[in-house]
Amino acid sequence: VFINQERKLEDVELLRTTCWDFAEQELKPIAGQVDKEHTYADQVKMMGDLGLMGMVAPEELGGAGMGYLAYAVAMEEISRGCATAGVILSVNNSLYLGPLLSDGNQEQLEKWVTPFLDGDHVGCFCLSEPGNGSDAGAASTTATLRDSGHYELNGAKAWITNGYESEAAVSSLRQTNLSNTKVYQRL
Repeated sequence: VFINQERKLEDVELLRTTCWDFAEQELKPIAGQVDKEHTYADQVKMMGDLGLMGMVAPEELGGAGMGYLAYAVAMEEISRGCATAGVILSVNNSLYLGPLLSDGNQEQLEKWVTPFLDGDHVGCFCLSEPGNGSDAGAASTTATLRDSGHYELNGAKAWITNGYESEAAVSSLRQTNLSNTKVYQRL
């Protein structure tokens, strides 16, 4: 649904050149400082302006609709310039937007995807837990559906990628009030 593999190879090469130039001019000069000072670079907004923060999101939602080949090429070039920028780009596109694009309804897409495509906002991903690491099958954080229709979350997540800068999260939880408990439940 959101993968457009019809893009021509020339488009991917143009993207590579654009990302290479951006990495050389905007990322390499600040990469060491960003890592040393643990800062969040203004270049994230610039990546959004280039369409990189929503590469796999469909055009009708405001994304670039470029697919995963283009995403891989962009990731390679951006990460070459600044590994931190590459991680931010990766988490927003795949770990945050990916589950929403796959499982979200139209209302969720409009609320939680569209605002996260231009670099003004970034999402994060919550998997790891203090006692379980990144073993999703051992997740102890729970989500319980209440009569109000809202979920009550209980537990703790740690090492949340993009956590400090994010304004929304996708989390791996264990839903407790199902006849068959589901791990990897996306909420």
